[in-house]
Amino acid sequence: MKILVIFLLFFVYFALSLSLESTNAIGLYLIISLGLFFWGVIEWKIFINRRNAESRRRLEEQLAEIPHTQSLISNNLLNVMLIDDVGNFLYILQRDSTEEDFSINPISFSKVLEVGLVEEGEVINLYPRKGLLGSTLLYDQAEMEEDIDEEDEEDEEEDESIEALCLRIVVDDLINPILEYPFIADDQSFEIDSEEYTEVNALCNEWYQKICIIIKRYEHTNVAVRLWQ
Repeated sequence: MKILVIFLLFFVYFALSLSLESTNAIGLYLIISLGLFFWGVIEWKIFINRRNAESRRRLEEQLAEIPHTQSLISNNLLNVMLIDDVGNFLYILQRDSTEEDFSINPISFSKVLEVGLVEEGEVINLYPRKGLLGSTLLYDQAEMEEDIDEEDEEDEEEDESIEALCLRIVVDDLINPILEYPFIADDQSFEIDSEEYTEVNALCNEWYQKICIIIKRYEHTNVAVRLWQ
């Protein structure tokens, strides 16, 4: 309500400045209107920060109910990855908005078969469990590359920014065999040489290594179910 009143006063003073004839009065009303505008912007940012802090607090309370030793929460609070090193479980939680409940996918460490670091749809790094007869993720990428080859060469030259970066995890589950955790998504875009991209990429690689360690613990065990192509 306070923010609405501030912006309403901004419009009033700005409109008055356009209707006055005195130069001094016009200048005064413009200064007042600009002051009100910047005050409103500051108050709006404070409101957003408070709301985000409250949403994060509620989220952390929800996560406290799930046993875990490590956590990763996306900036938009829509994606969460948890590692329970005691119970040997990996959790991926996802939702479409902060007003919705999470869909929770608990995965036993023993069921994690493969992990890929995927940038702009291309598998950059890949770690499959030993004993698999091939990579499910590389098969998916081969289909995608066939589609890309059919596009114009102009599109291939526009790679100065990154708009998609995620971890793609293959699990021993015929109903939902491939899970993703996005690091860059939802209309985000980062320049390749920017500090923001460097930080996000480093975080993605860090969690990629964590999943690799989980897979390595079980890579000598037999895989009961083979994901067919």
